[in-house]
Amino acid sequence: MATNQPRADDTAFLLSLAFNILPIQAVVVIIMGCCPGGTASNIIAYWVDGDMDLSISMTTCSTLLAMGMMPLCLLIYTKMWTDADAIILPYDSIGISLVSLVIPISFGIFVNHKWPSKAKIILKIGSIVGAVLIVVVAVVGGVLYQGSWVITPKLWIIGTIFPAAGYTLGFFLARLAGLSWSRCRTVSLETGMQNTQLCSTIVQLSFSPEQLELMFTFPLIYSIFQLVFALLILGGYRVYKKRCVKTKTDVEKTAPKEDSKSSAIINGGFVSDEMK
Repeated sequence: MATNQPRADDTAFLLSLAFNILPIQAVVVIIMGCCPGGTASNIIAYWVDGDMDLSISMTTCSTLLAMGMMPLCLLIYTKMWTDADAIILPYDSIGISLVSLVIPISFGIFVNHKWPSKAKIILKIGSIVGAVLIVVVAVVGGVLYQGSWVITPKLWIIGTIFPAAGYTLGFFLARLAGLSWSRCRTVSLETGMQNTQLCSTIVQLSFSPEQLELMFTFPLIYSIFQLVFALLILGGYRVYKKRCVKTKTDVEKTAPKEDSKSSAIINGGFVSDEMK
């Protein structure tokens, strides 16, 4: 996106053109691409052992820059479909998102400085609660707006491809830039996870009820698939990590025996049957 890592607004624009969707639907796809990163990425980044400093910095900067960059990007990308002046940006919602991000971080820094051991416990509990809330919000949103799920298949396809493209491009571009694996995972999550609540607020403020019937479900679709792919990334990483730890443990168990045998041979010492 324009206010975040590898340009999600470009992806949104290309997907809208490729699938030839209705102008009003193209606008909501582009609004999603122009939104800053969501705070859910910070929680998932923690569980995949990402770079938390980088994750929080990217979310904070993208939210802060959204104040100025969102109007500019919407002007550039939506002018072929609608008048950019018709799109109302809820700066209060953006401000609330920024405050809700900065205050907990500031509190966490203070606690970590004063009571490092307690900070680890709070971080563990907070990450679990945050993960549960992400799932609950997604489920509740799906239930409350179940009447809006009848929508063109093209938006379902875009809602699936869009976050997948964000995760994939973010990871590989970060790797091409020479970043570490942990930072690649972090950039991937920050690129794929958007602030879908902000997108929903913008479309509700900007369009009529008749128009909303054609577009309002898209932020929900994106929210579902960005969560599904994030959980797949998390599950895949956990399996990989478990296998690596097991392999490392096995190597450590066999290493002393090999070293002892090697040492005995070099020194001309006795080699027991257990070492043979």
